[in-house]
This record gives sequence, structure tokens and C-alpha cells, in this order.
Amino acid sequence: MDYSSLSAYGAAALWAATFAFAFVGGVVPFVLNVEIYLLAVAALTDASPVPIVGLATAGQTLAKYVLYQVGRGSLNVRWVKKAAASKAADAFARRPGGSLTVVAASASIGFPPLYAVALMAGSLRLPQAAFLIIVIVGRVMRFGAVYLVPELFR
Repeated sequence: MDYSSLSAYGAAALWAATFAFAFVGGVVPFVLNVEIYLLAVAALTDASPVPIVGLATAGQTLAKYVLYQVGRGSLNVRWVKKAAASKAADAFARRPGGSLTVVAASASIGFPPLYAVALMAGSLRLPQAAFLIIVIVGRVMRFGAVYLVPELFR
């Protein structure tokens, strides 16, 4: 087999893989960790950080938006209804102004887990546009920082 033409598809394949990995990792975070993927890409390739961080952010944001919609009830997933009655939902409901702060912390530093926060934000009907903007900004900061870590050791 002749693999010489594969290098022409290298960047596009890496970009597609980044988006797909980030999306699936956003829906199934306990199986695929996007931060480890970004560290590997940064350490093992000479890819520009802008498209990689941008596509990882887009994939993760789309995944979290799906979770937001599940929490909101737009997508009928039965087990989520139990989550809406949790203590976390009560805490969010008592402090609606702090809810977006929790989303920002979750998107940027990863605590509390954005998976759960996205479900909760949807169930509490936090403003959709604010949720998306905060997630995008937080993920760009987080993924940009992660992507630059291997540069510290070169």
C-alpha cells in the first residue's frame, strides 16, 4: 500500500479527530479525557494550537449543550428527572446569580464537573445564551492552558 498521500490529509484528519474526540469525551467523560488528548497532540505533533483548541472547544461545547437540553427536558431521558430533585438543584435554585458563577468555574477549572453542571443548568433553565458563552470562554481558557503545558518542558 502507498501511504505517501496521507500526509496531505494529516491536518484535516487531526482536526476531525479532535472535534470527534472532544464531542464524545464531553458526552462520555469517564471514558475519553479531552485534556489528555490535547496534551498528547501538543507533545507529539507540531499542530497549531488555534484550530486544535478551537475544535476541542466546539466539540465539548456541543456535547455540553446536548446535556443542557437533556436537563431542560427537550430531549426525553428519564434518569435525568431524578437529578432535578437533588440537593445540588436546590442549592442552584436558591442562588440563581451564583449559578452562572458555578458554570464558569466548572467550564474553566473543571470543578464541579461540567457534565453535571450542564444537566443542572438545563433543568433549572439557566439562560441558554449565557450558558453557551460561559462554556465557550471557560473551555478556551482551559484547553489553551492545557495545550501549552508541553511547551514548559521543551
